Amino acid sequence: MPDDAAVIEAGAEFLRIGAPAWGFLGLQFALTGVLRASGNMVVTMVLTLVSQWVLLFPLAYVLSKHTPLGVQGIWWAFPAANVAIGLVTLAVYARGDWKKKRLLDEEEILAGKVTDDILR
Repeated sequence: MPDDAAVIEAGAEFLRIGAPAWGFLGLQFALTGVLRASGNMVVTMVLTLVSQWVLLFPLAYVLSKHTPLGVQGIWWAFPAANVAIGLVTLAVYARGDWKKKRLLDEEEILAGKVTDDILR
């Protein structure tokens, strides 16, 4: 395949179409990393599921089957979904609810302090 001109052209076309939106993919990865680190695993899972199953796959199908784009519709679905989910992730992050998540209950913190006091 490395010498197949059609494969090279298709790959180049995908890169030309998708590359401008990769910053939004990086934004999503960075911010979901912050959300995961703060203990908001469900939020990051929902964002990932939405990006793939609600945005990317249906958009790729619609753009490739129901528009004149054809196969290019699949390529255009990637940047559209990346931009959309990047902005949604930024909105979730900016809202700040993730800061309120408690990784440890007060009882666990107190138990740790008592254990430390006993061991001293």
